[in-house]
Amino acid sequence: MPKRNLHLKPFDESTCEKLGLYRDYLREWLPVFIHNQYIDSIQVFDFFAGPGKDVDGSSGSPLITCEEIRQVQNLNGKQYPKIRTFFNEYNSTKFKDLSSCINEQKSSLPEVSFTTMQNDFHSAFEQWKPLMNGNAANLLFLDQNGVNQITKSVFQYIVQHPKTDFLFFISSAMVNRFKKKIQDYVPVTDEDFSRMNGTNVHRIVADAYRRWIPLGLEYYLGSFSIRKGPNVYGLVFGSGHPLGIDKFLKVAWKRGGDANFDIDRDGIDRKQLPLFQEYGKPTKIKVFEKELRSAVLERRLMTNKDVYIFSLQNGMLAAHARDALKMLVEDKTLPKQTFHVSYDAWKKPNAEIIRHFNGGHS
Repeated sequence: MPKRNLHLKPFDESTCEKLGLYRDYLREWLPVFIHNQYIDSIQVFDFFAGPGKDVDGSSGSPLITCEEIRQVQNLNGKQYPKIRTFFNEYNSTKFKDLSSCINEQKSSLPEVSFTTMQNDFHSAFEQWKPLMNGNAANLLFLDQNGVNQITKSVFQYIVQHPKTDFLFFISSAMVNRFKKKIQDYVPVTDEDFSRMNGTNVHRIVADAYRRWIPLGLEYYLGSFSIRKGPNVYGLVFGSGHPLGIDKFLKVAWKRGGDANFDIDRDGIDRKQLPLFQEYGKPTKIKVFEKELRSAVLERRLMTNKDVYIFSLQNGMLAAHARDALKMLVEDKTLPKQTFHVSYDAWKKPNAEIIRHFNGGHS
């Protein structure tokens, strides 16, 4: 499959959207571990780093990483675990620019360790993956140009490391275009292809990766679709911890939910969306509310913790779940009660039982 050089021109709108999501998540992720006494080091791996910035000097992922580390260090002083960064770029010209770019950052980040490598992805991954073991918190940014680098073995190695979150880019448009040939690299089925249209491609592709999560492993996936002309691309996010997916979803919903365009053709300006307004509510929220209602009334969800995890698994905020539960009280389907659905409530040792009219407690 042909590869394009994305760095010969200024970043386009879709690239800026992707990099913005990376920056926003990094900004959420870093502070979680800065004061974590159980973490020995914080590590950021950028396997397709590029030259560091575009032709106009706009920050690419390597510079964004440095900028966000600098920001969190300024806010938190010098008491934090060791921070290590790893940047890989295969193209020799881009690697030369990347090396210069990183060298310029070192003087203002003296406490940070920098490693640069010029290698193909799989060689870099094999060399660096042992570093992801142990007591390190890892964030992987995998901005592949296409679809064929994140194989099943790579995916499964990553997801079996509980302190490792990842963001990887995938050309969903390419999946839809090449179909059968692509099934060697992406876990999509013929049924998946039959459901794809011009807007939902990435949503279906991202969800298909759940098939590669080992049986019995608790793991959370999220996604964000990005429109680029007539095509759809996007990011897949993964975390082994509820707080990771919680923070990713907060970042994604600030940008419209799971897409930067009207993915369900609701006719709604998602960037101006009042999330909890009854009228003009997006299809995704309405579907979630219906599914949550059924799950609660059928007592498949028994506690506030059940509801919280259900919301994360469906790509929804805890606030969406609380709003849906309040409607069940307002229409007198459930008795009056307070619902504590949040990460902080999930962390507490005791779950709160959802009360019903017929029998009081589930």
